Amino acid sequence: MNFRLNFILLFIAAVLGGWYISQQEPENAALGQLIKKDGTPDYTGNRMSTSVFDIQGKPQYYAEADEIKHYENSERTEFFNPFVNLFDKVTALKQWKLSADHAEITKEKILNLVGNVKLQALDPTSRLQKIETDKLMVDLNTQDISTESVVKSTGLGFTTTGTGLKGNLKQQVATLLKDVKSYIEPTVIKETNEQNKTDSTSKDIQ
Repeated sequence: MNFRLNFILLFIAAVLGGWYISQQEPENAALGQLIKKDGTPDYTGNRMSTSVFDIQGKPQYYAEADEIKHYENSERTEFFNPFVNLFDKVTALKQWKLSADHAEITKEKILNLVGNVKLQALDPTSRLQKIETDKLMVDLNTQDISTESVVKSTGLGFTTTGTGLKGNLKQQVATLLKDVKSYIEPTVIKETNEQNKTDSTSKDIQ
């Protein structure tokens, strides 16, 4: 009789022990998910946007993307299918529009764009109107740009292709480094020069 009772008690204890352990495993698994692993982002978000201002409070750039990942340790932010606006430092107006498949901004404010990169001027009178390439680096502090990839650049009265590029968006200049081929539209350049002379004359009269 005592043997049967002890057996029953042991059986009940084993069942309760198994139930207790099974309850602890999900809790431990949930706790493990809360602990950040090396190399994983500190936070992620979908359809998010961010605006960054300089120390004078003027807008420096605006970015939005389908997905954003931020890493606190490296102060690095990733953007998937990004759209970026760059602002003029003096007027605080939108000056350039950039898009790509993927982008990354480092803590030094270096913007690296990869895949179907397009840079477009929002000012129709800008000498440099569009750049298309596969990779592009933009220094958000100075607006210097560079790439080693094949580039197609379009401006007022010209279209140029080549490999490698260096330039500056504030100065509206971009120089292709090698294998350069250019197509010039003299009519457009003539009309632009005449318009600039007219604008200059108007200012002098005023």
